[in-house]
Amino acid sequence: MNVIALVPLEEHDHRLSGALINFRGEPLLSHAVRGLLHSGCVDRVVVAGPPQNLTAYETVLESVADTRVRVVAGGAGRAESVRSALAACSATVSDVVLVHDPARPFTPAGTIRAVVDSVRSGALAAVPVEPVTDTIKLVDSDDIVCGTRDRSKLRFTQTPQGFLADVLRQADPAEPLAGLGAKVHTVAGHPHAMRLATSFDLAVIEALLTSEKRQ
Repeated sequence: MNVIALVPLEEHDHRLSGALINFRGEPLLSHAVRGLLHSGCVDRVVVAGPPQNLTAYETVLESVADTRVRVVAGGAGRAESVRSALAACSATVSDVVLVHDPARPFTPAGTIRAVVDSVRSGALAAVPVEPVTDTIKLVDSDDIVCGTRDRSKLRFTQTPQGFLADVLRQADPAEPLAGLGAKVHTVAGHPHAMRLATSFDLAVIEALLTSEKRQ
């Protein structure tokens, strides 16, 4: 049972707001791929994105310098890139396939391994989650508050999401967890797995990583 990580990219990931934004001297994409490989449980990584950007992705990943990494042509959107990466990875029925967001480049190795272990233990799919700590209000079409969600049952999802290969093949690549219901197991997420989408996010992760290094 191999573990294959797919890193789908879309058109906006080529801009400064996406996976090629530099952080600590390297693009988020290279941090993300290196983190997957350093988890100790990933056998191969397939990066897929818009064909016109493949040279840029390959150049970025030269710093990773690992033959287990492959870059293939995907599509303009994330779903098309997931589909292309899955087709290119030649996963067998029993392989574990991870789908990882390159904007979550500092997901800890322990979190990645927990997702893999959950699928290996019988889950058809697994996802890291964290509790929702804010109060969530429901509003109507006029933006008038009409209720409050019980946050004890709400969770933020992170990546990588893990699947048996055949489960992912049959899923909607845009929302692969949708429709699986109780078949999706959760594992403990981590603050370092936050999505980096703004300059504020980058400042937060810098503070978190610096604090961890000092401990």
